[in-house]
Amino acid sequence: RGEIMFKPINRHLLIEKVEEKKEESKSTILVPDDYKVKSSPYGLYTVKDIAGDCEKSFGGNGTKIIVNDSMVEEISVEGEKYYLVLENYVYGMFLE
Repeated sequence: RGEIMFKPINRHLLIEKVEEKKEESKSTILVPDDYKVKSSPYGLYTVKDIAGDCEKSFGGNGTKIIVNDSMVEEISVEGEKYYLVLENYVYGMFLE
């Protein structure tokens, strides 16, 4: 049986989160255990595949894009996770 690939449709992009390096800082200020540092609501992603009916050009697979993290949908099927975003939620891309 061959490898099954997921193909996005309906103006969605299949994306992968670009993991950012986390800086470990040692604080001398005491804060509550449940305190969370505010982070950016935006994330850097790599385009893995693009639906054929997308109206905008995203430069092809491998392009880095900025997306609002709250608009990214995580789908789990047969133990595999896929991340999708509608093309309208892409704020911009990085060109080389």
